[in-house]
Parts: sequence; C-alpha cells; structure tokens
Amino acid sequence: MKTNQLLKRIFAGSLALVSALTVGTTAFAAKTKIADVSQYQGDISWSKASKDLRFAIIRVKHGNPGDSDYRIDTKRNVNADGAHKYGTPFGQYDYTEFNSTADAVNDARQFYALSNKNARFYALDNEHRVSGAKGHEQTYVNAWYNTMRTLTKKPLVYYSYQNFVHVHGINYSKFNGSWIANYGGKPNVSTDLWQYTSSGSLSGVGGRVDLSRTVDNSTVTKWYTNTPKDTYFTSISNGQKLRVTRNINKYKTANLTGKTGSLKYNSSVTAKSIARSTSGTYRIQLTDGSYITANQSYVQAQ
Repeated sequence: MKTNQLLKRIFAGSLALVSALTVGTTAFAAKTKIADVSQYQGDISWSKASKDLRFAIIRVKHGNPGDSDYRIDTKRNVNADGAHKYGTPFGQYDYTEFNSTADAVNDARQFYALSNKNARFYALDNEHRVSGAKGHEQTYVNAWYNTMRTLTKKPLVYYSYQNFVHVHGINYSKFNGSWIANYGGKPNVSTDLWQYTSSGSLSGVGGRVDLSRTVDNSTVTKWYTNTPKDTYFTSISNGQKLRVTRNINKYKTANLTGKTGSLKYNSSVTAKSIARSTSGTYRIQLTDGSYITANQSYVQAQ
C-alpha cells in the first residue's frame, strides 16, 4: 500500500514536471514575431504583445524640425516602457528625410536625445529622398552614422526598401546590420532582417502591423543581446568643454541630490573636476559648482 502511494506520488510529480516543461517550451516558442510599431498601432497591450514578440522596433520620430511633416511619435515612451515592463527587448528607429549633411547630423542628435535608455539598438529608416538630395544620399547616411557612433556604442542598423537601395546605390557596410523591406519576396540586396509584410497580426494590436523575419539570425540576435555597458568619465581637465547628448539635471551634490536646474541636449557646459558619489559612482563637477552625471551615454567631450 505504501509502495503504491509512493509510486503514485512519483508519477504525479513526473506529470507535473512534463507539464511545466511543455508550458515553458510553448511560451518560448510563441515568442517568434519581430514587429516594428509606432503611434499608428494605437494603444498596444504589451502584456499580450510580449507573448508573441521575440523583439520589437519602436519608432521615435518622423523627420526633423523644419520638415513639413515633422512629428515626434506620440507613443514612443509608452511603447518603450511597455516593452521593457513585460521583458520584450527592443530597438528604436528614426524615420529620416535628409536634405543636407547638417540636417543629418542634427537629426541623429535629436533622435538619440529622444530615444529610450533601455533601447538595445538604433535603426536609421532611410526610405524617403527629399528634393535636392540627388547624388548626396550616401553622404547623408554617412553623416547620420558617424554622428550616432560618437553618441553610442550600441548597434546601429540600416533600414530601407530594396528598390531605394538599388536606386541610390547605398553602401551600409559600416552599420552593425541591415533591415530591408520587400513584400514581393526575399530582398536581392544584402540584409540580415527582412521586413516581409505590412499586414501582419500581433496579439495586443487591433490593426495590421509590419512583421520581419531573420535572414542572418546570428547577426540579428547580437543587436539585442550584446548591449555594451555604460562607460563613465574617470578623469577630466579643468576647463574641458562637454556636450550634453540627452536632457539631464544638475545637482548640488555628487550624490545627485538637491536639483539646481536642467540642461537640454546639445547644451555646452564646462567641467571643473571629477568627483565621486558616496557609493563610488563618477560625477562631473561643472565650473558653476553643480554636479552632473559622468555617464558617457549622456555627455561627451567636445
């Protein structure tokens, strides 16, 4: 009798283990979709979408100040926070409309400043040529890339349509990967991620959504898994000019307490010395006596 009860308990435990493994495998397998989203998807239920998504690519803005159709995506923060809350890795993309090298530089700086700190990678959406860009598209792409590379060590990805790449002869080999759209079949230009439809479905989204699939799985996986760690200034010269790359606050102490003001991205400030918080984190003291972060994701030497 005792032996039978023991066997029953072992059998029941085995069933429970198999069941748990099956559920875990099914949940993992369900996370296969790759979608890019913007305000046009409305209010996304990220608790549901996260069950489908391997990772997401979230729009930050469309164009640059001065463009007639310029707009900051109204859902950029909501979507980034939702994806992060429910454990969905994400990158962010910048829909660009370059008309000069200076425009490309300013576009990159604003995009980075508006991006979310939890983004794993950044994508240049280069699909719209404005009047006057003929023959200069590669120059503008290079300017955007070079500017972003001074701002971040995270992966940079090039996105466009197959035809746009052909027409403008874009060389995107410097980027950490490529994401190419072509709805009629696999792109015939080099790509690591293929956007294959604009009418896909995703749990938590009421309408249609763009979906992509990997071509080079190893490369794409690195975009959102090999995120570099933040680096800090550990020494600095008195009088060193710094550029603020994201909106930050100034404080009375090296522990970043007692807010005294704020600095907008692209602001120029002058450093006095390096300081450390009570926990040992590096800070920068400015010539006005205030303290700011020494995180190089937020400030850079000029």
